[in-house]
Amino acid sequence: VQTCALPISFIRRMISGPTPMHLIEAPTMGSGKGLLANLISILATGAACDSRTLPESEDEIRKMLTAELMRGRSIILLDNANDRKQLHSSSLASVLTSFRWTDRKLGESVMASLPNNALWLMTANNPNLHLELTRRCIRVRIDPRVDRPWKRTGFKHPDLAGWAKENRAELVRAMLTLISAWMAAGKPSHSVRLGSFETWSVTVGGILDVAGISGFLTSLDQLYEAAD
Repeated sequence: VQTCALPISFIRRMISGPTPMHLIEAPTMGSGKGLLANLISILATGAACDSRTLPESEDEIRKMLTAELMRGRSIILLDNANDRKQLHSSSLASVLTSFRWTDRKLGESVMASLPNNALWLMTANNPNLHLELTRRCIRVRIDPRVDRPWKRTGFKHPDLAGWAKENRAELVRAMLTLISAWMAAGKPSHSVRLGSFETWSVTVGGILDVAGISGFLTSLDQLYEAAD
């Protein structure tokens, strides 16, 4: 499932419209959520992504979203969502389905109209999302199935982030090869369309179909049922 986040930074200009938020979640801390987000960023930009937590008040969330989009970063990571209460934000739900985000500049009486071209990521442990946010998310579930997962050993790449940086050229080449194969096949569309994210779903799904990677959008019902 996490594979669907990787092509976005390379084909964003080919996607007309917004892209959903990739919700990287796990049952417990130390499962590797932040590492996965950083690996996506390393592949796309060469560096780990900046992160920030989601503010408590709706007004602060709106200001934060405007500030993040004004920075023009390609990846926006909302880290460690609060799992003690239901997460519901009308501003976050709105920006995720917006072509452009309009808001007043902080400290000024001037309105800013900002393009929404970022890849949105959120990490959380057992998140409790309102259905309005849930339908705007793609679920990336990590379950180590062990107690204290941060103590695990025996990994193929003990320093996975460092390995990704050292081998970024090969990883980028592999991603571009997948995209080139999809283009050479005539840019076939994926059969399943996700409402509000139609162009994203048929494009990314088409790339994964050509590459023979199955499972795209198959776990959505589980996420919806948990939020209902």
